[in-house]
Amino acid sequence: MSDRMNKSEILEHLASKTGLKKKEVDSVLDELVLLAYQEAKNTFQIPGLGIITLAERPARDMMMRFGPKAGQTVHVPAKKVLRFRFAKSAKDAILGAPLKKDDLEIIEGIGPKIAKAFNKAGILTFKQLAETPVEKLQQLLADAKFIGDPTTWSQQAQLAAEGKMDELKRLQDALTAGRVA
Repeated sequence: MSDRMNKSEILEHLASKTGLKKKEVDSVLDELVLLAYQEAKNTFQIPGLGIITLAERPARDMMMRFGPKAGQTVHVPAKKVLRFRFAKSAKDAILGAPLKKDDLEIIEGIGPKIAKAFNKAGILTFKQLAETPVEKLQQLLADAKFIGDPTTWSQQAQLAAEGKMDELKRLQDALTAGRVA
């Protein structure tokens, strides 16, 4: 779907997802559009997508930068404009939510240099560390010329990702330098 969907394709997609008939989806979509037209002056929110507002752009004087009136000041009258502000959830879904880095040094056996090497390899979160096979972690350590035993790191990272910090602390108390004692 690299090309823009036309109305028929949108209706067909929504009908298949909702179990409604294509004609029913068409009437719902038309009513939503009409409601947005009517309520834009009061601001209209489409939950999960964004807000449509009607705003007044004030009159202003503007210096023309090119064209036959270049260098002249022209008066631009006030006018009403429509604005659309995307909801945060829409931005995150479309652009990809910014990935928040976790402090991998919380994992026993991982110091600042190993954490930096993992970050460089794309392992930024506890969840990513937990899902990375031990063999790959060992390869990353070897490539960076670091010594470490990553056999318990996935288990520790899984507990940290789930927010089970008390269990993580108990596990780490039983470890020596990140290894089973």
